[in-house]
Amino acid sequence: MKFKNMLVTMTMLSLILSLNSPIFAQTKEAPAPIAAALLVKVIGFEKNISAGDITIYVLGSSDVAKELKKVIGQANIKAVESGNSLPSSKPTILFIADEGKLNEAVKYTQDNKILSVTNIPELVEKGATLGFGIGSDNKPKILLNINSSAKEGLDWNPAIMKVAQVIK
Repeated sequence: MKFKNMLVTMTMLSLILSLNSPIFAQTKEAPAPIAAALLVKVIGFEKNISAGDITIYVLGSSDVAKELKKVIGQANIKAVESGNSLPSSKPTILFIADEGKLNEAVKYTQDNKILSVTNIPELVEKGATLGFGIGSDNKPKILLNINSSAKEGLDWNPAIMKVAQVIK
């Protein structure tokens, strides 16, 4: 009987802990205006990117590209381009809004040592480095994949760990 109670308690504890996992967090896709605003704020945490002129290529979303074009001039953002295939010239940031192109996009960002960003939270768990979403509390969420970040050669200010949900 004692063993059965302990087993039930451990099962319940595992369930509760798993609900706090990013997989079950119920984080929704961030709308384009929120994703653009968060990106402007967060890129300052990456030491190499924030030091120079920033170009952004948006893969698969004219809405996100439109919002990011509104922030040209802020946070050293100099240009925003978009398309449905990988860029022909290397940008500073690749914004991935097309889940079907995630694998080739992540390979591109890792090979070229550029930051991958998305507004689709699940893509951060699948290899994108930085993501934005809306939590079940309707508050914006910042997601950071540490393993992908290392593969892209990024150098984050440790303060990002206090505002982002870190995924390994």
